[in-house]
Amino acid sequence: MSIWIIRHAESCSNAGSPTIGPHDNGLSELGYRQSKCIPTTVKQSPDLIVTSPYLRTQLTAQPLIEQFPHTPIEVWQIQEFTYLSLPLDQPTTPLIRKPLSKAYWDRCDPEYVDGANAESLVQLMERVRNALNQLQQQSGFVVVFSHGFFIKAMLWQILANPTVIDAVAMRRLLGFSRGFRVPNASILQMEFDSSGIPHWSSFITNHLPPELESATPDATVASDAGDQPS
Repeated sequence: MSIWIIRHAESCSNAGSPTIGPHDNGLSELGYRQSKCIPTTVKQSPDLIVTSPYLRTQLTAQPLIEQFPHTPIEVWQIQEFTYLSLPLDQPTTPLIRKPLSKAYWDRCDPEYVDGANAESLVQLMERVRNALNQLQQQSGFVVVFSHGFFIKAMLWQILANPTVIDAVAMRRLLGFSRGFRVPNASILQMEFDSSGIPHWSSFITNHLPPELESATPDATVASDAGDQPS
């Protein structure tokens, strides 16, 4: 089994534009151009294409779906960690959300839910474990379009294998997330061996010309962006 996990292309929020909620945050102009580069590196028809429920992963996947129109498509609960409850009638920018994000992480309460349309860290990690279980049940070549912080949480779950999600685990996950970038439209190649042990590559971006690499701060690195992941 071969799995490619792809972070969505640059979103409007990644580019610093005001957005309303996490669901309808589409792609920037650069993001659309990045998405068209992904099929150039896929040399065989996937057995399954997976997206999150969020628009930006579905738009990123669209060029690949068009290249392989007979490949089944599934939507899994692999959307980004949405820990802030924001008004759905008022656009916000990364700058506006920065102090709210800092307050959330300073609270360091993995069971805290900020309000409507938000989730706790405990709920996030439950989704992460479910996604990993789903991946292990697949066969063939699977391409998954997900989100930066969610991908980091998956890797942390594999490496740390926490038995409980408490304040200590939350601080460790945050520290782990600060250690590396997940570029927009990057590809993480993963395989499970016969014992179910995963092995993965670095984040691949050589399918993106230099002029199409995102120049904006990486919102998956919480210490740099101070913003809700997008």
